[in-house]
Amino acid sequence: MLENYIENFDPEKAIREVMEKKGLNKTTAKALMRKEIPEEGYFQKKIKEAVKKRYPSCYIVKIAQGAYSEGGIPDIMVILEGHYFGFEVKRPVFGEPSELQKKAIRKINAAGGTAAVVIWPEEAIKIIEEWRD
Repeated sequence: MLENYIENFDPEKAIREVMEKKGLNKTTAKALMRKEIPEEGYFQKKIKEAVKKRYPSCYIVKIAQGAYSEGGIPDIMVILEGHYFGFEVKRPVFGEPSELQKKAIRKINAAGGTAAVVIWPEEAIKIIEEWRD
């Protein structure tokens, strides 16, 4: 569920569609979606694969978070043509960036890098392509 790119994705619309299609109330629809929508790691992997395929010369890594890491750093780092891209990956419907993540994204963009919250590979690629144009 929600594994494919949806332009201008609206989480509330997605919930309403499940409610209508399955005849569920909002709470039950969200519980069903929580079980059926892949975890964030699934989307991170898809983004890494798609970006590397599109830009084979890029350097791309998943940033490991832990007790000794800086909080708020985006999940995926891409270096392409000397430019830094940070992608904070969120799960459709349920993923929301924290204030710390939003602050890090603002600081990266202010410093000349490019950072954004994304769900699907197409979003990350679009951001890179817009930078290249």
